[in-house]
Amino acid sequence: MARMRSPNYPAYGLSEAVDRLKRFWSKEEATVVTADVAAKAIGYTGLSGPARTYLAAMKKFGLLSEHKSGMLVSLIGLRILHPESPEDQQRAIQEAALKPELFRELAATHARASDDALKSHLINKLKFSEIGAKHLISAFRDTIEFAKLNQDAYNPRSEAASGEAMSSEMQVGQGEVRTAATTKSLRSFSWPLSADVTARLEIVGNEELTSAHIDALSQYLEVAKKLLKVPKN
Repeated sequence: MARMRSPNYPAYGLSEAVDRLKRFWSKEEATVVTADVAAKAIGYTGLSGPARTYLAAMKKFGLLSEHKSGMLVSLIGLRILHPESPEDQQRAIQEAALKPELFRELAATHARASDDALKSHLINKLKFSEIGAKHLISAFRDTIEFAKLNQDAYNPRSEAASGEAMSSEMQVGQGEVRTAATTKSLRSFSWPLSADVTARLEIVGNEELTSAHIDALSQYLEVAKKLLKVPKN
């Protein structure tokens, strides 16, 4: 009988990954570093097995970005470490928690399941080993708790598990962004671009929105399209 192998997933929960991210930033800040230097920045003497595992988890959560010359703190990582507001930090933490595909699926289907139910699902449906299921449950529970994805205020999209298309309606929200010195209005817009892609726009400021602002935004989008080399359909 063939041995079951556990699918790929972050070996550590998000709280531990963020703790290592803080260590990384305190040592290197926004510097691009090699894997060996990154291992030392998060508390190891070199690129050992445990150091590689932690760095891999940080990358799976999107906390570190890889480049040809090395790795550095990602944009999501920066929003967690230096947020514009507590709300933005919480959004970034939840985005990081759902970066791993497996965690995103489980958050939609098993966020409130018992350990026994989750273990059964992992072993029987996803072909995890016993040890792999145990480690996954520990990392997943930590991530769910840290990102507050199991609270009543959070409602994961059921289509993350079912694959159903998103609503075609534009979502509009309003709120406030508070800093130590000011309070500014926040207007948010969300458009579904496809079943798997959603565009989100946040406009911060007390000034009335004008057509000139929209024109400027349109120009920035054109620049982004060129930089990202978006292919034409």
